[in-house]
Amino acid sequence: MSNYEVTIGIPVYNAEKYIRKSLESALSQTFDSIDFLVLDDCGTDSSIDIVEEIQKKHPRGTDIRIVHQLNNMGIGQTRNRILDEARGKYMYFMDADDTIEPDTIEKMWKAAEDNGAQVVMASYQRMETFDENPVTHNYILPQKVFTEDNQFATYAFHRYGAINANVWNMLMDLAFIRKCGLRFVDTNFWEDLAFKYELATYVTHVVLLPDITYHYNCHGLSLSNFQFRDKISKEEVLRNIATIDTLKKGYKRLLDKSYFSSWLTFVLDTDFYMIRDILKKRKIIYPGFSNEEIQTILYSPLTFVQTVRLGNIKCCIYKLLTILPARLMTLVVYFVDKIRHFF
Repeated sequence: MSNYEVTIGIPVYNAEKYIRKSLESALSQTFDSIDFLVLDDCGTDSSIDIVEEIQKKHPRGTDIRIVHQLNNMGIGQTRNRILDEARGKYMYFMDADDTIEPDTIEKMWKAAEDNGAQVVMASYQRMETFDENPVTHNYILPQKVFTEDNQFATYAFHRYGAINANVWNMLMDLAFIRKCGLRFVDTNFWEDLAFKYELATYVTHVVLLPDITYHYNCHGLSLSNFQFRDKISKEEVLRNIATIDTLKKGYKRLLDKSYFSSWLTFVLDTDFYMIRDILKKRKIIYPGFSNEEIQTILYSPLTFVQTVRLGNIKCCIYKLLTILPARLMTLVVYFVDKIRHFF
């Protein structure tokens, strides 16, 4: 089949322990018209051998396409390649170590078609398998349909964490994504956050579903797992900071939006949480961060006068922190975090 309703894009890099279960859950969909696009990012294990075996034996094997990178490009560039290679009307990302419910695509496709949605997001279950006692958490979205300009962005930015930051378990109109010119930042962490919150500023028709359709396997080898580290590269942290800075660069496009104040708060909140984490892990980040370097993370694209005119107290506080002596600023953040945990 050359024309598909949905492309399921799976970036694969050293996932031999999980890829069989993940791909088989995708192939078990009750929905027929699916292009299964596996992007080989040049790992060193047998992940692609397993995919090729399934491709030969599975009844839906002829719908599996394996696209090989010339060399390892990282998750950001790999997702971009998937966007370029996808043949479906809709795009759906999943990770090579996660699984989806059999009716995931059918349910989300129907919601998109019934509501003329550019994006459908559904709920998911996070499974933490760091030790012998797995823990699960359910993240449930409310049932909502957005159909007006700025309506979804207002919802997304009204509080931190209103929607999750990942791009898996989200059905997107591929023509719309390409028309907007949306791309992933070339990095291995928070590329999904930057993409999703940029997307939120473009979409008008969005559906949220409370149904759990995705199982996120968070383990010691996950790219998103930073809990158990005894050493962190400063370069890695700087790349994460740079990812958030890409959002700030586009602020002028949003200045006249009703949600701009909330959007700026979200971006600066992310910077603030980053600073808190750096201060907590300061002893294991090599080379270390100076107080001055930490302070610049909270940079706002607005001047002090513009910030005051915005009328957002939180943004004003963040702006004041960048004016304080750097040492004092880090002490304030450190003690605010301590007090917050105390209460």
